Amino acid sequence: MLDMGSSAGTRRTAGRRTTAWRLLLFGVFWFALSLGIGLWSLEREGPGAPRLLRDQGGLHLQALRHRAFLAVLERAAEGVPHARLREAPRPGDVPEYVMEGISAPLRLALSMQERVALWRRSLHPQAESPLLQPGGEPRLIWRDDGSLEACINEQPVLRIRFPGHEARLGALARPLGPASLVIVIDDMGQRLDTAEELSALPFPVTFAVWPHARRAEEVERLAQERGIDVIAHLPMQPLRRERGKQPDAGPHALKESMSAGEMRAVLDAAFTRLPTAIGFNNHMGSRFTGSRNGCRLLCSQLRGQGLFVLDSMTQNHSVLCKEALQQGLVGAERSVFLDNDRKIPSILSALDRAAAKAQRQGVAIAIGHPYPETVQALRQWPVAAGREGVAVVSLRRLVWHLAVHRDGR
Repeated sequence: MLDMGSSAGTRRTAGRRTTAWRLLLFGVFWFALSLGIGLWSLEREGPGAPRLLRDQGGLHLQALRHRAFLAVLERAAEGVPHARLREAPRPGDVPEYVMEGISAPLRLALSMQERVALWRRSLHPQAESPLLQPGGEPRLIWRDDGSLEACINEQPVLRIRFPGHEARLGALARPLGPASLVIVIDDMGQRLDTAEELSALPFPVTFAVWPHARRAEEVERLAQERGIDVIAHLPMQPLRRERGKQPDAGPHALKESMSAGEMRAVLDAAFTRLPTAIGFNNHMGSRFTGSRNGCRLLCSQLRGQGLFVLDSMTQNHSVLCKEALQQGLVGAERSVFLDNDRKIPSILSALDRAAAKAQRQGVAIAIGHPYPETVQALRQWPVAAGREGVAVVSLRRLVWHLAVHRDGR
């Protein structure tokens, strides 16, 4: 007696196996045909054509690099208040974006570079990445026309333009000379006439403006019109004097006992008042800047915002700059105070000491105050002894120099 159910099942199984083999052979045939056509096309197009399977500079990787840089740029812009980016309507040879708003362009560049550095460090040393091959790490390069280019292997993959800022940003394309001096004037924002006098000097100075001073916004606006850099002059907790009363740093001072939220509120208020500031330095602050915990917490609030940290060194054991550098920020320390003695000859002597430090170290930062004697000394100094061979440069040039060379590039 035949088992009809078993015979029918056997025939169905055999039929399925035949169909599977046919599909497999059909798939292999089409794969081989497609691969052959692809290889034939690549060979036929010659060595000058984009070799998508063999060349890491192929169009697909260019698109990946563009998207990667665009993502970095968007995250950087998020950390810079008032900065708005839009795609250029008619880009040139590479994708272009335009920055709008009243924020400082240098902050966007620093924030972008910080994030590129984090991106680079996030990869395992042995990891293979077509976006970050040896010798092909991304670089940010300023051009003479004031545009910022993101480049790989010296080839631009993204360009950002800053309408209205071209003249001052074009200077960032030039390297610093062998001896460069930056002059910062603290306590700005109380008088507009002093700001006018300082802006008329034959070399650039930087205004460190009290954010809540009565003329702060007018001084900042003047600085923007004259191409002068602005930083926020932030009050910080001072040390108690021996056998004396506690110095008063003001109602908006940063204190070592503050929480992260309280520090954030002080910083937001300051940079909302001074949206074009490219960084800050401390007013007083010897207790705060000597507190490692306070400085560490402060610098943690600043990551990703493209802010430069200038430690005024109001005491010898300050750790503000050290903490900034450890957290990936761009920071520097004051080299010379110009007017502890307000006599003009003493201020001229201090300027000469600052110039001498610049000659020895390559760069130096001098801090003065808007005293009449300081303004008069600065007017006289270009013809004073010790001026030769030293270039007084804008703070923005020093900041970009430090940002580029801190990674050994």
